Amino acid sequence: MPSTPTTPTPTPASMTELPTSFGALKPVGHVLIALRTPQQQSILEVALQEDGWPPEHVAEFKPRDSVQELSAMLDNAGAMAGFGYEITLMRRYLQLARDGHRWLLVRADDDARAQRVGELARLYGASAAVRYRTFTIEELV
Repeated sequence: MPSTPTTPTPTPASMTELPTSFGALKPVGHVLIALRTPQQQSILEVALQEDGWPPEHVAEFKPRDSVQELSAMLDNAGAMAGFGYEITLMRRYLQLARDGHRWLLVRADDDARAQRVGELARLYGASAAVRYRTFTIEELV
């Protein structure tokens, strides 16, 4: 099935710069990946580069920063966010960040690129990889 056309957002410098829907995280055109260790993150970043992703299409977030940013986003999420899966994912992300996970946000404009990110994330032991589309969210790991 062809992908829904999207307009991906620029890769941000911090989680607070990520697009939201009713205050819940929604970086359309990207895959958000949770990794347990800095080594996993480094290895996956190299693998992405070798697979053709330019560095400006991959952003990293550290656990300490992401805990603060995700907590603030959850505190400020609108009432409508509580009805969507996005808020459930944000709570899960916050727990992963508290457990020390680090994050990669990878721009993936189409189905093939997103599936490849998911394959690499699985290969290198990601705890989670979630693809954000215009109307849907897809768990790749």
